[in-house]
Amino acid sequence: MSRYVTALAALALALLSRSALAAAQCTVGTLKGQYVFTGRGFIEALEPGVQRMHYGVFIFDGSGKLTGKQSSSRGGKVGREKLEGMYTLGGDCSGSMSFSFVANPRSETHWDVYVTGDGRKGHMIRMDDGNMAVRSFEK
Repeated sequence: MSRYVTALAALALALLSRSALAAAQCTVGTLKGQYVFTGRGFIEALEPGVQRMHYGVFIFDGSGKLTGKQSSSRGGKVGREKLEGMYTLGGDCSGSMSFSFVANPRSETHWDVYVTGDGRKGHMIRMDDGNMAVRSFEK
């Protein structure tokens, strides 16, 4: 009987350890490599009711810096921009990101970021007053 209890205890400990390891433990290194993204939003303060669409790529360096590029349509006005910025990511897989257009460093935008534990997907929401925008990205 004690062998049975010992085996069950060992199995339970193994399963609990596995669950603990499976729990998200993110760092900035969780995001590394190229991710495609899509996004949409409005900047009500500047252009009320004008929808914006963005598609592009982020390249995370695994240490808190990012580069990328996007194609955008802002109410039918199209553009292409190169991006650069920084990001943080905490152990709970949430963090922040800021980036700007290379051609206009004063265009910096600020985002809250939520990433899956394996770092393959993420969602963002813009945190600048007067803006409503979301983006999703995937490796």
